[in-house]
Amino acid sequence: MCHTQSTYFNRLYTYFPSPLSAIDCGSKCAPYNAAGVPFCCDTNHVVPSAYQAEWEYLRSSTDLWKLWQSDDPNITSELCAQTPEGQVLIACKGHRYCQRKFRALSCRSFPFFPYINSRGEFIGLSYYWEHEDRCWVISNMHVVPVSFIEQFTLTYEQLFEVYPQEKDNFSYFSKLTRHQFARSQRSIPMIHKNGFGYKISARSERIRRFPVEKFPKLGPYKIAAELPFPGEND
Repeated sequence: MCHTQSTYFNRLYTYFPSPLSAIDCGSKCAPYNAAGVPFCCDTNHVVPSAYQAEWEYLRSSTDLWKLWQSDDPNITSELCAQTPEGQVLIACKGHRYCQRKFRALSCRSFPFFPYINSRGEFIGLSYYWEHEDRCWVISNMHVVPVSFIEQFTLTYEQLFEVYPQEKDNFSYFSKLTRHQFARSQRSIPMIHKNGFGYKISARSERIRRFPVEKFPKLGPYKIAAELPFPGEND
């Protein structure tokens, strides 16, 4: 198989159809977004990326996606400069028009990324800390089903075989995550590939089991959880 063929992503998508949770998590975070839409579907907060071959597959298969561009050319230039080589920034028509079969890999996996330790081992799923004050799932990781964890793991293991530079990219981001959490003297929450929750020491990388349902709530979800009204912290 030619690894650059866009049809590769058609097959890769079949490995990863699982939703992030059994409930509509977007309905949980949307009320906290001034735009009234899920944060992960609002390009003012999250701009999806796609591999070049993935973009070729998407644009030849659906009219859902277009190349992303900000109204502010300075922002466009800045984010494009931060985009890894071989990837492009994309935007969809909006969450009401989502075609689940053609969700980009970055959409399927959000808010998680494959966490890789300093020994180069892909050990589990951690989250993009920049979004911990907005993403409801980050404050409720117990809702993530086993099917999502298994499919996420399989998909990225397959991806790393075809795009080995991506493992290097995520290894670097994992290193940045350790530095970020070390500065704030926090442990890194992780869902291990075995399905259990763990905390990782940001300095020593020692890991210990921790009930995933006890990971702390953050941002407005922490406030909502402390309110004395039933159902507010669901």
